[in-house]
Amino acid sequence: MPIVALDLIKKHVKTNIIVYFIIILCLLVGISVGGFTVKIISENHKQELVSYLRGFFRLFHDDSIRSGDILSQSLINNFQLLGLCYILGLSIIGIIGVFLIIAFKGFVVGFTVGLLIEQFKFKGCLLFMLGVLPQNLIIISTFIAASVVSLSFASTFIKNKLNKTKQANFYERFLKYTGAYLGFSILVLIAVLIETLISPIFIKMIGAYIQ
Repeated sequence: MPIVALDLIKKHVKTNIIVYFIIILCLLVGISVGGFTVKIISENHKQELVSYLRGFFRLFHDDSIRSGDILSQSLINNFQLLGLCYILGLSIIGIIGVFLIIAFKGFVVGFTVGLLIEQFKFKGCLLFMLGVLPQNLIIISTFIAASVVSLSFASTFIKNKLNKTKQANFYERFLKYTGAYLGFSILVLIAVLIETLISPIFIKMIGAYIQ
């Protein structure tokens, strides 16, 4: 069974290699813009953000943040974007929105890592590597795949309209599309659990030295 799944993934990537390239390029642009934004914002805004981060780390150190709060907020944020990505894939005009979502995710990562490293140097790098990167590797990879699936489904929808393909074929693709997003939801849930149960341990440890 795992071999069959791996073959399907390889086939999917090979079939949509150009779309993957464009999506990853869009993500890298978002990361670059996020990192560049850290460089150009005023020093006053930077200090406000740093003060916010220090207060955030203090909450972890004092155990003022409950795991349930992190879990619920992270679930809301990620599933809202994933749900939006799903809906956009059902719309012809939603293609642009898919690119904006992946660019936004890249911007957040780029801005976060840029600010942490610029302000906290090596400790900021450790904080990103241990407290931010693990769950984001899963989340970003999931959103890349979800974006490609949405764009692929949207293009199929357009072709069906132009060629007047049988509806049965469309419904079959729709079920596969929905099934793929159920799989993406499971991956996001795993990432959220890492963010809730594991990442706070490292944030608490490292954050205690940069308050």
